[in-house]
Amino acid sequence: MKLRSALVLVLVMVTAAACGGDPASSAGLSSRYPQCLQQSQDLYNYLRTGVDHTGDHSMDLGMADRRADILYAPLDAQDGLMRAEAERSIQDCEKAVREGRVPLLAPSTSLPVGPGVTADTITLGVLTDMTGSFAGLGKTISQGNQLFWRDQNRAGGVCARHVDLLVKDHGYSVQNAVGLYAQVRDKVLAFQQLLGSPETAALLNKIAIDGVLTQPVSWSSLLLANPYVVLSGTTYDLEMINAVDWLMKHRGLKPGDKIGHIYLEGEYGENALSGSRQAATANGLGLIEQNVLTSQADISAAMLAMRTAGARYVLMTTTPKQLASAAAFVASTNYDVTLVGSNPTFLPSLLDAQATRSVFEQRVFVVASNAAFSSTAPIPTKVRTEYEAAHPGETYNSGVMYGYGQGQIMYKVLDSACVAGSLTRPALLQAFQKISSVDTSGLIAPLDYSRPGQPPARAVYVLQPDHSEQGGLRVTQDLFSSFQAQAFRRQ
Repeated sequence: MKLRSALVLVLVMVTAAACGGDPASSAGLSSRYPQCLQQSQDLYNYLRTGVDHTGDHSMDLGMADRRADILYAPLDAQDGLMRAEAERSIQDCEKAVREGRVPLLAPSTSLPVGPGVTADTITLGVLTDMTGSFAGLGKTISQGNQLFWRDQNRAGGVCARHVDLLVKDHGYSVQNAVGLYAQVRDKVLAFQQLLGSPETAALLNKIAIDGVLTQPVSWSSLLLANPYVVLSGTTYDLEMINAVDWLMKHRGLKPGDKIGHIYLEGEYGENALSGSRQAATANGLGLIEQNVLTSQADISAAMLAMRTAGARYVLMTTTPKQLASAAAFVASTNYDVTLVGSNPTFLPSLLDAQATRSVFEQRVFVVASNAAFSSTAPIPTKVRTEYEAAHPGETYNSGVMYGYGQGQIMYKVLDSACVAGSLTRPALLQAFQKISSVDTSGLIAPLDYSRPGQPPARAVYVLQPDHSEQGGLRVTQDLFSSFQAQAFRRQ
């Protein structure tokens, strides 16, 4: 060995001894897989000391030349190069585990865990609607959640654990949702899904008190004040702001015209209304407002008020049944109107009625930040193919795309918490707060979580009902975000 290298080695060993303990502990190495962490620690130790503790002398055989190269580098660069080699070793090992080339070992029993976590399982909660006003959406979103975790569990799960979903149906009832939350909160680490704006609003304080990370199927910007809420898409107010911009550019709406907005009483409708109010003011439009209750299946009176007021463009933040009622009114009265619905308003089954199909296909549009079921992009196509195989004969809708994307977001949070060394609820919050963005490969609009309290997405698709398309929607306008939506800042 050359004299310079020998002197460098002595300095490295003296420094390690002076620090005390395992030299790898100061390297900040971490991995979701125990065997990968151990392998990288062994490599880092070898690069620092030159001592090969492996039984087959694999370090001396494979890394001696690389170690020699590192020792010729400037002293202040050597530790960084050693860390880089150890981290590269982790990446290679984790890839081998995911691909099944390296067996998956049980995680360390010393890993701190929270409710719903055992040595081999992570349980997440799903409080959804399978029998109420949004049953069609709740069912497919839940199936999308399940499809994602089926795929991820086959790929190794999270932190060497299988992920299970504990699914409960609240029937779009606030009372039921509150009761079911109390039943399952101590059995789950986090909530993969909580469907409904009124249900989420009723549980916000409990979610904060319990410190449980929750992904609502609600896009209200009012939820952004709660740090435990993980919104997965563009908020209702921004949907409407973008909708008005699109109507002005593509459907003939102009300053001085009147637009209407029929909205559900409560957070869902009122958050969307705040967006239409901003858009109307910014663009010199008259706004006609009509609120309805969830229990009102027939909204012909609200539609008559819009027609009487002279609104030829009506925004809809309602249930699917109410959108069907609006279409029936248009069909029976020949009302010359364009309807634009918030994303939860449409289900493909609305196209089954021949009497209103032409109204839907000619006069109705939907704004949403998740991909249509018929999307031809690579990942949505993969999800659609898997879903069709798993659920043949279903009435398909785009909820499955959103549900799968939700799973991707939760996986990133759980995986980040595992790498940081803890599967507790506080660790999940910390992991989420460190995630700046999530790319779901087109399932959901690009998500930016780097600005707490602000909407994570601002773009929408404009979709049009079409009975010939799987899922009943085709893309009229690809993802876009208006200038006003980009400039929007939640106060």
